[in-house]
Amino acid sequence: METKNLLSLKEASSILGFKTNTILLQYLKKGILTAHEIEGSKRKWINIDELLKVPQPLPMPPPDKYFEKLKVNERWKTIS
Repeated sequence: METKNLLSLKEASSILGFKTNTILLQYLKKGILTAHEIEGSKRKWINIDELLKVPQPLPMPPPDKYFEKLKVNERWKTIS
């Protein structure tokens, strides 16, 4: 694996919008992402191509076009 395609946990976390590495470490533990090693380094590294394939969560409240019959959308509209 080429090292130019690898990111540190801190860099990968910031790309996904996380302030800490905690969620990223959970992704590694659950097998959603794979940690890579670089010779001479004790750090964990993430492949940028793999990182960019991680699905992004829907915004809250969920858009009506995805969940047209979802009652919670009506409740969110009354709160706003």
